[in-house]
Amino acid sequence: MFWFLPFKSSRRCTRAVVSLLSSGVLIHSSLASNNVPEADDSNAAKNLARMNCGATIDLITPDGRVAEVGNANEKSSSASALIMDDNTLSCPLQEGETTFIITFPTISLLDRFTFLNENAAAEGEMKIAVSNYRLAAGSSKWMDVNGSIPFTGQRHFNLSMVGVEARYVKLSFHVQKGGRIAALGLYGSESLQRFSARQSGITRIANTVATKRLEDVLNFNFANLYAKARVVYVSSGAEESQRRMIDDDTTTAFRFAANDPHPIAIVELAGNERLHRVSAIYKMQPGKMEIFLLNELASDPGDLSAAKPIAAVTDGLGAGKAAVNFDPRGARYVALRWTPVAFDSHGFEVAEINAFGDMPLSMLTTIELPEVYATNSPAMTFPGAGVPPTDLPSLPVVSQ
Repeated sequence: MFWFLPFKSSRRCTRAVVSLLSSGVLIHSSLASNNVPEADDSNAAKNLARMNCGATIDLITPDGRVAEVGNANEKSSSASALIMDDNTLSCPLQEGETTFIITFPTISLLDRFTFLNENAAAEGEMKIAVSNYRLAAGSSKWMDVNGSIPFTGQRHFNLSMVGVEARYVKLSFHVQKGGRIAALGLYGSESLQRFSARQSGITRIANTVATKRLEDVLNFNFANLYAKARVVYVSSGAEESQRRMIDDDTTTAFRFAANDPHPIAIVELAGNERLHRVSAIYKMQPGKMEIFLLNELASDPGDLSAAKPIAAVTDGLGAGKAAVNFDPRGARYVALRWTPVAFDSHGFEVAEINAFGDMPLSMLTTIELPEVYATNSPAMTFPGAGVPPTDLPSLPVVSQ
């Protein structure tokens, strides 16, 4: 049984969709395979269709209504779930025509579009159109960048787009069989390294003194390459490809050895971060996932016998995802241990590991200048001031 609890969202960050501009470019689709090569082909690009990049999203339902964007959770129909960093949150695709419009802060160069078709249940086809200007969904001025592309029977959808740039992107789904989609991705020239560098260096702010208003807070994934996290231990498998578990892309995965009965992955965060949610996307097979928050590692990092898990999540149906919310607490390391129910000769695979904490939106840099680093760790300095401001209210506690 999974524990899926509401994920806080921001009214300031949950309205429009990411756009592209196309000019007669060649586009082809490729659907990710379960067979991941052992070479390190982890993703190097930042997903621009994210709130932390300033993206917003609108959902236009089959009956033509613009759906109200509210807080996202596993039961809701909120499109905002698609642009949060948590790939376990999803949005339903109803039978008929459904349109998403994504808006970027500026015109962006795009190379690839991805999404996760949960349980490979949704069936139909989709089209992409782009614009540099805000248009009505039915406007004839949208520029089509591809024909209809089927997504039937596939969990991972990965569309290669060469030379496309835009500010607005319209994703039109013609659905014959409904389902849920997640992990919306639009990748381009912005790299994980560049995004990380833009967030690093100058100002640190603790989430214990942030704002009272939920709309001023963003859930930030500290277990990712763009947050300067790194995988420091895996119980088996090719270490050179372990970055795939924190590379901001569900279409890349790390494979543990087939004879590993309890696959373990440990992610080191950039600092001691205050976390309230951990989630993961992995191979669709039944089993149990245990979550540990640690401040130091044992001499044998894989020996977790002295550590107490904060949660153990049973995936009895083999949904390939798990998430848990808990009271905020600090940690330097996030350790996950899986126990698959049955032996798999191909080995267990993990696509993404996420660990979330609160970040004030005012501290998140979505443009190149000025360079500001936002973290929710306790250390706190403010340029030009000896002490931090004292009139900042505190964040609410997320409880289990």
